[in-house]
Amino acid sequence: MNDASQLRGVMQALVVCAQNNREDYPFPGNMDIDNTTITEVGTAKNHSANVWSILIYNGFLPVDLMVSPAEANERISPFTNYQFSNPPKAVDPVKALWDPTFSVDFTKGQGGTSYAHTMPTANRLPRWKNTFNAMEVVVANRGPRVKGVTVSGSSVKVDADPDSLTYLIHGGRTTWEGNFGFNDNHVEFNTDYTWSGMDPKPTYLTTAGSRQIDIPFFDEPDDAEGSSAFLGVFTTAGDAAKDFTAIWD
Repeated sequence: MNDASQLRGVMQALVVCAQNNREDYPFPGNMDIDNTTITEVGTAKNHSANVWSILIYNGFLPVDLMVSPAEANERISPFTNYQFSNPPKAVDPVKALWDPTFSVDFTKGQGGTSYAHTMPTANRLPRWKNTFNAMEVVVANRGPRVKGVTVSGSSVKVDADPDSLTYLIHGGRTTWEGNFGFNDNHVEFNTDYTWSGMDPKPTYLTTAGSRQIDIPFFDEPDDAEGSSAFLGVFTTAGDAAKDFTAIWD
């Protein structure tokens, strides 16, 4: 319940930001157009660290709220040295729009967030805004790396990393459980990522013309519209999905 409350706080921070941003959630590349915060250019700025850091810098989101009380990865902890004014590592500290030292990359050091968000690019952009759609998942407890999905009738088999630390956040050691935040600002707990607790379930349109269950931690290769949810912690970004790098544990 505490984790759900925190995730709801993350959703609310996105919504508050959107109210002053034409209903869009943060696009760092659209904000730092003069490159006074970081040297990355344009959409390359739209990765997880910058998205969350904008919310923190503007007071929409406390640093501590970014780490789940059920966190299982010892390399993920609250970012205690956040600079809320004139961050010295910015290109121009006086004109900085966020603290660029905030990091999410637990594969290279200490990461400051437990939560994944949907990829803000291309045909997924309509999801990255305050749409009030109760079927669009935006944020969640991060999940395991999913290698593939097999669908046979109503049966869905997910091939996911069996050693993922994300299994330890909620539930048992071999199954994933977690909270999801949706675009109508509600949070829902599910006992897996095939939406066992939801009816109807989020779906996407396949290249064969059918609708299949949308696995939120998997970028479905047969997604005809390229608009399915794909949640992750992203360390790079750009104009297309191929420019985003997701990290897993």
